[in-house]
Amino acid sequence: MKVLIGAYSQLSQGVPVPAFERALTAVIKPMLTLLHHSEGSVLQLSLGVPVLEWLELTQQPVNLLLADLARQGKIEFLTGSYHQSILNLISPKDRSNQVELTTTYLRKRYGQRSKTMFSYAQVFNPNYINTMNLCCVDSLVISSYDCDKPKQQFSQPFSMQEMGKSISVIPTSSPINSLVQKFGAKEISFGNLLDQIRLVFEARPQFIMAMVNIDQLLQGGISEEQTVQLFTTFLHYGSQSIEEIHGEQELPPKGYLQAGWYGFDSIKSDLCCINELFVKDESFAYMYGRYTSMVETARSYKKDKDVRKRLEQLIQKMSTGAVYLCDANATMLRSSVRKLFWRYISEADSVLAGLDDFSYPVITDFDRDALDEYLAIGKYLSCVVDSKGGSLAELTYLPSLYNYGDTLSVMKGFGSTVKNLHQTPPGRKQRLFTDVFLPHDSVLDEYSKTDGHSCLDMSNAVYSLSVLDRRNSEYRAVASTGRSAIINGELEISKHFKLRQNTVLLDVTLTNLSEHPVSFLYGCEIPLSIASFKNRVSFFQLESKKNVLHEEEEIILEHVKSIRMYDEPNSTSLTLVADARFTLLKEDYTIEKSTILGVEQLYQHTLFMTFWPIQLESGAERKITLGLRVERK
Repeated sequence: MKVLIGAYSQLSQGVPVPAFERALTAVIKPMLTLLHHSEGSVLQLSLGVPVLEWLELTQQPVNLLLADLARQGKIEFLTGSYHQSILNLISPKDRSNQVELTTTYLRKRYGQRSKTMFSYAQVFNPNYINTMNLCCVDSLVISSYDCDKPKQQFSQPFSMQEMGKSISVIPTSSPINSLVQKFGAKEISFGNLLDQIRLVFEARPQFIMAMVNIDQLLQGGISEEQTVQLFTTFLHYGSQSIEEIHGEQELPPKGYLQAGWYGFDSIKSDLCCINELFVKDESFAYMYGRYTSMVETARSYKKDKDVRKRLEQLIQKMSTGAVYLCDANATMLRSSVRKLFWRYISEADSVLAGLDDFSYPVITDFDRDALDEYLAIGKYLSCVVDSKGGSLAELTYLPSLYNYGDTLSVMKGFGSTVKNLHQTPPGRKQRLFTDVFLPHDSVLDEYSKTDGHSCLDMSNAVYSLSVLDRRNSEYRAVASTGRSAIINGELEISKHFKLRQNTVLLDVTLTNLSEHPVSFLYGCEIPLSIASFKNRVSFFQLESKKNVLHEEEEIILEHVKSIRMYDEPNSTSLTLVADARFTLLKEDYTIEKSTILGVEQLYQHTLFMTFWPIQLESGAERKITLGLRVERK
């Protein structure tokens, strides 16, 4: 029986430091210590550059132990994508660059020239073979299990060819991968996990590679003692190096691994492939479109060498695949992970917009929905004005490069949203300053955008968008509600955006197009993703005599003139004001998800919704002015 034992973690930048610390104390340190005291044992290891950099900066003794084990040949490092990119989502040039960066990092830090790759997120495409050949990588470690391809299972290493190039594919054990996933989901106990693993080995298969997901072990609540027990069990059955396995194979069988999303690492819900995420979820389609548009634009600049070098660094960083992945770390659902992506995008925007010898395009269809978006970059604010909903798709404060428009209403199956009282349509991008109409006698406690019978939601309607000035700082969006039973008539909505130094001003004009009076509630939704040291976002209600602090997760207030929120981590304040008093609905939106830190309430955004009761005679109009100011505290 040929045996390979491996372990990997997909912890990424933006995940809280306690997750790294727990991974170190509960699994990585006891696993490496056991390996140090074991004679003749070899471990294939893929920790990811974020973990290795954190160990190098903060845990020097453990990093030295890693280097010592690598020199002794007890650890075989697996290369991969440096910034945890999903390789088939980036260009062939970037694929090679990502793998080379990781290989060089491992060689310089640990003295190993890795010739085996582990594919981040276990997404595979036969085009990877050409990339691996260019990078002198000849083996790939990956699961061959895909629920959409149950007939395709491999039990031993095989040779795969594509376009005249070949690699060796080393399939990991699907039964062991499945058991670790069930332990992470707390479907089986640790004792049951050990017993089942022993049964797999005692069946004496011809070949077995146990590639253990460290993150899922942590998700299942593993302790240091249990880690020692688990890897003692694995090493008891022996462990070899990849070179030894290749040397024992006289003539490897041929096989072909189809393009797919393999393994048990990620929640896939009803997605058949990673690219389908961009079809079913507007937020991630917008993010990926923003990335691809930026790559195309940035690489069209050819003049200043230093600028090109800086842009290339930003492109590599924003190519991370962590924002599209929901695994044991729930990186897709972590606002802190997505904010890093937006930080690199905004910095590249600022670099390109500030060049005197380059004309940065301000009209682009970022999300590929056949509707153009307008990018406006000012002194302190950067906004993307979208004709869908006549709204803002982004609102970035440039001094901190923080995107307050990074909101998320996740697809079903990626976490629980049952604690949110006012539900949003799953998979739909939540934009700023979208319009909502309710019957005049509506109870705001029962407000929900998913209820089409009592809510006219204009966030997906296409507005006619035009630029009003040469500086691209004023825009007008116009749309009609059409005949609606909710407002008992038809309205024209005209929205005039004025983007100032650090303020967004919005004039909304509602005109009754019906031949009879209409009565309704008009609401303007402003979902903001605000950083906070607490689990909930508080705000001050500003009044002439005193300011009142509100810390509730969900609250409805009447006769409000203005409110102020503080983004403490970024030392920024946001003030929302209107020319007429309004009723305010505020709710913090969170997603409940089991992660390596336990069951977490992951903050997404806070909805601030302003309501006004409106009565209009036939042909009459009502104008409302809103202002959102973002500034340093």
